[in-house]
Amino acid sequence: MGGVEGGSCGDDQETLIGMRLHVVPVLLVTGALGLPPSAAAVDRPHYDVPPGFTRCAGATAAGGFFKWASEERTTCHAASAFMARYAGVASDGPMPRHLDGYRCDIRYWRNADGDIYASRHACRRGARAIRFYGMV
Repeated sequence: MGGVEGGSCGDDQETLIGMRLHVVPVLLVTGALGLPPSAAAVDRPHYDVPPGFTRCAGATAAGGFFKWASEERTTCHAASAFMARYAGVASDGPMPRHLDGYRCDIRYWRNADGDIYASRHACRRGARAIRFYGMV
């Protein structure tokens, strides 16, 4: 495959063609969606479990609206109970930023019309942390 020695312009051309075969379809898809390439790559929800957190597969609330939970220095049972209380408070008004001694940072994602379709909630009380997502 064209090492450092003995390489030729043909190897460079094959590499360039290979790159185009990967990049062009991505650009076409993001163009069809009406998004700049950076927005398509960065501005979508990413459901992750950060290092040090434990995934809580069964933790959901509000009929499945809140899901994909993880916890740090607490339990999945406590995370599930917190999410249920959070959902109860959120049903009467805006998403709470403070609940049960936790401070919650909220990240929202919006669609092309500006409507919120997803949210990530990172709630912390001292060393304890609960993260979960809301998805319409």
